[in-house]
Amino acid sequence: MKQVTFRGTGQLNGPVIINKTIELDDKIANSLLGAKRNEVKLAILENHFPGVKINPSQIGCEVKEIKKKKVPTNSTKNKRVRQSSKNSFTISSIILFLLFWPFKLAWWLIKKIWNEDHV
Repeated sequence: MKQVTFRGTGQLNGPVIINKTIELDDKIANSLLGAKRNEVKLAILENHFPGVKINPSQIGCEVKEIKKKKVPTNSTKNKRVRQSSKNSFTISSIILFLLFWPFKLAWWLIKKIWNEDHV
């Protein structure tokens, strides 16, 4: 994946400033540097700025490689996160359970009474 930044101006009832950063796959990003780069710029910018008249030769294009950070695997912090995600009982879940338990109980009783009377 590559990060592409378009900068320039277009025209739609006055000047429209184009300053857009998007992520593109390598093939499309490399086509922005190829022989038909103006056609590719125009196609991409027409999707992001509909109705704006754009002269692709007046639009600058900057292509950067996106660097992915490596996630450490033997970190104690990651182990703590994994252990806490396995614990399904948290204080908030216990409080919510205790808060809504009377309503659940009342619903079950009403449901049982309703089914017995009308069956």
